[in-house]
Amino acid sequence: MIRKLQKADINRVADIWLKTNLKAHFFISEQYWTSNYEFVKELLPQAEVYEYEDDKMIQGFIGVKEYVMNWESK
Repeated sequence: MIRKLQKADINRVADIWLKTNLKAHFFISEQYWTSNYEFVKELLPQAEVYEYEDDKMIQGFIGVKEYVMNWESK
């Protein structure tokens, strides 16, 4: 089942974020990811996040946060 992020699930989603970044970005220091863990937990509710749940366990997620780039022309 896919559903919107629920406040009760933030820790589990943040754990998935940390574990997958450590595995996928092994060339970046582990300390970088662990030092950003709490910050990511703060940002998750500010983004549009959807969780994938299977057998009553969150298996993954996707999140989107609007970002506006400011281009200056000269």
